[in-house]
Amino acid sequence: MKAVAKTGYGPFRLEYMEVPKPVCGDNDIILKVKAAGICGSDMPLLYGPDEAKYKGYTYPMVIGHEFAGEVCEVGRNVADWTVGDRVVSDNTGYVCGRCPACETGNFLLCPERKGIGGDMDGGMAEYVGIPGVVLQRDPASIRRIPDNMPFEHAAVMDPICNAYKAIVQEAKVLPGDNVVIYGNGPLGLFSVLVARLINAARIIVIGTRKSALMRNPICEKLGATDILMADDPELVKKVKKIGGEDGIAAVINCASRSANILPQAVEMLRPGGTFVMVGYTRTAVSYAEDPADLMGHKGVTFIGHMGYDHTSWRNVLALYREGRVDMDPIVSHKLPLSKWREGFEQFSNREAAKVVLMPEMDG
Repeated sequence: MKAVAKTGYGPFRLEYMEVPKPVCGDNDIILKVKAAGICGSDMPLLYGPDEAKYKGYTYPMVIGHEFAGEVCEVGRNVADWTVGDRVVSDNTGYVCGRCPACETGNFLLCPERKGIGGDMDGGMAEYVGIPGVVLQRDPASIRRIPDNMPFEHAAVMDPICNAYKAIVQEAKVLPGDNVVIYGNGPLGLFSVLVARLINAARIIVIGTRKSALMRNPICEKLGATDILMADDPELVKKVKKIGGEDGIAAVINCASRSANILPQAVEMLRPGGTFVMVGYTRTAVSYAEDPADLMGHKGVTFIGHMGYDHTSWRNVLALYREGRVDMDPIVSHKLPLSKWREGFEQFSNREAAKVVLMPEMDG
């Protein structure tokens, strides 16, 4: 089968190549991939730097952790799935099932986790195997999708579930609250969608000039009330003015962990506000002034964010089923799997919002 696979450690070691089709064991299922999303976290797999863990991997390894498809094979011991089921993966992969994180349903935080598309073969391929141990430890890691959900939307459930958890479950933004969203990439765009969905009052997006031309119109279409530039010297002052006497209830950081964002956010937030750290980078950050003191005095809550949980997925799928979620403005590009490099370049150059690869477009 054809797949986008990493062929070794280091940058520019991704290829569109022939790899063996996964074999279905007695407890496994095989999906025919219909759509696979390109994520910002996929960029280092092509451009570098690689995480140290990849030094010991066996190559080639198929990438892609955002994918949806149709069940095409089931093992003889599998009772919950049938050929033809339309499904999406939450890419949790292998977890131990016994640690405190697993016991509380926070499977993405399992120390022994091996994620699909990151530690084991993923979904940027014609087919992907879901091992039986994954289905046994976390049965809801594969979910059926609503009849009205096309595969290209199902494939990007990961980022919208991230946004839902950050805004609804972690920041606990209420209807009428004002919220700031740093970043207008896919996570930022989906955060705007979720903030509008729950009827936030002012939805303030802070983006960059490089991505403004492509993504600001999408922000507006999704419901952003205000768009500001990250390099504006009066950024904090403008945000506080927009927030008015009600202030800013939450800041959701969907951008990289720059030295400016946390101090700015603490200053923007009203007393008792919440900062959720969604975006990340492997670059070390130092602060001219430690924001912790002001955080303490204002009673600001800092929440480290990692993905989503089953509540996120269940609720977002339910909202989609009821026609409450429109992903069309965000899924800006659909390409054949063979055009994966073009998709990576479009995303990296901020010429696209969300790129989805469709294997069947290759014919």
